[in-house]
Amino acid sequence: MCGRFNILTDAAALMATFEILEQNSQLDSFGLRYNISPSPRNTPIRSRENDELTRIPIIKLSDENERILCSAIWPLVPIWAGAEIPKYSTANARSETMRKLPSFRNAWKHDRRCLIPATGFYEWQIVPHQRVKQPWHIQHKEQSVMSFSGLWERGVAANGEEFYSCTIVTTAANSLMAEIHNSNKRMPVIIDPKHRDQWLRGDKESTFNLLGPYTDGRLSAYPISTRINNPKFSGMDCIEPIESNGDAGDFRLTS
Repeated sequence: MCGRFNILTDAAALMATFEILEQNSQLDSFGLRYNISPSPRNTPIRSRENDELTRIPIIKLSDENERILCSAIWPLVPIWAGAEIPKYSTANARSETMRKLPSFRNAWKHDRRCLIPATGFYEWQIVPHQRVKQPWHIQHKEQSVMSFSGLWERGVAANGEEFYSCTIVTTAANSLMAEIHNSNKRMPVIIDPKHRDQWLRGDKESTFNLLGPYTDGRLSAYPISTRINNPKFSGMDCIEPIESNGDAGDFRLTS
């Protein structure tokens, strides 16, 4: 799964990274975000500007088939859910089942695929004899901004405004993530730059083939403070490394 991540850059840098010419004006207010978590469940969507909603940048295709950077509510709001965040989690879509599940199959059917930029993400590890799971910060070794595969949906808020919402697609963990996320052994699908256009524009078969575990050896990770467990905690402290203890010390940074 991928329930927390960060974006430590701005809209201008994202536009350059993803070769985008047009952005949604809502992104002007986006700053550094160290601890992004999904919107609370059962939250009514009165407008696309609800303060209690989590909005993140996504890269999708416009009606003119060009890449655009726009704002979307996280998690995905299925077309049948109305103007409310679902009572069950739709923050992640399992690649193995998303084509058939009612929450995601409409987005998949209509090729509503997107890229979700991230500079890092967080996962929690069960450590023997440690009551609280150990959080880790995971980054790409070569890419300052990586991209998760995502699906997006259209919705209408209570005030009649149209909004976008999105979900992060997940897959089986690679060797590093299997050690860290050792409860469910999942990870977000990471789309390399050479495959970004294929994910956005390709046919269903070729895009589905991109949804495997990420190549071993290209991610790094280190343990961080359990303060990250609080969704309201934000700031540079979120990504400061700590000395791990117990079994967590066996895999720091390199796999």
